[in-house]
Amino acid sequence: MKYEPIEALLKSASQYFEVFFIQENVKSPIRLVDTRIGLIGFLILVLLSINTFSPNKLFFVFFNLFLLIIISKVPLNSYTRRVGLMPLFIFTIMLPQVFLSSLEYALLFTFRVCLAISFLTIFTLITPFREILVTLRFYKIPEILILTFSFTYSYTYLIFNELYRLLVARESRRFNNKSYRKIWNEGGELLGMFFIKVYERGENIHLVRISRGYNNNMYSFKSSKFNLIPNFIFISFVAFVTIGWMII
Repeated sequence: MKYEPIEALLKSASQYFEVFFIQENVKSPIRLVDTRIGLIGFLILVLLSINTFSPNKLFFVFFNLFLLIIISKVPLNSYTRRVGLMPLFIFTIMLPQVFLSSLEYALLFTFRVCLAISFLTIFTLITPFREILVTLRFYKIPEILILTFSFTYSYTYLIFNELYRLLVARESRRFNNKSYRKIWNEGGELLGMFFIKVYERGENIHLVRISRGYNNNMYSFKSSKFNLIPNFIFISFVAFVTIGWMII
């Protein structure tokens, strides 16, 4: 049918991003690393990934990313579910650069962004989202940015979940093929319904939060036991990658 490719793409994308934002809290040896140190360390690795177009440096970072995945015991299926389609998505965006610059530039840009996303994915897989917010408060990040980050994370999952439900409901209620004009009209109705439902669900969730005692000061910092050896190993790993990146 005419509409199947577009709707199939939307369903796949909504399902993919719905999974991407699910918090899994994988049990990992890196959980022994203080979250404050882990956040800075992973941000350094992200910066090393995006601050070069040198293939040698990028492959050096990629090797250490692979090593980090093994050490952190992150399940490959959890990692690939989140990052697997990212190269295709990013390269599609970079397709105009193949003609404006070169194929090499588009591939290297895709590679470096995927590396950065991979490090962030590992960090979010092994670190509870609440701890990330607590750590941001420790570093005196403005409160409004932390709240925006919290709401964005919560409602991004909601948006893709609602989109997937609408597409499935529409598919189950359709019996015959239609003209392109009818498809476009129904697509506009679906888009309007989508925004209304997302707004209503977001409002209901926020009211439920307030009724259960939500307030802006719920993420206060509490110091935890500091494990010297895991933190030293992680700092040494980040330092090794940084020095190696500078030498290559």
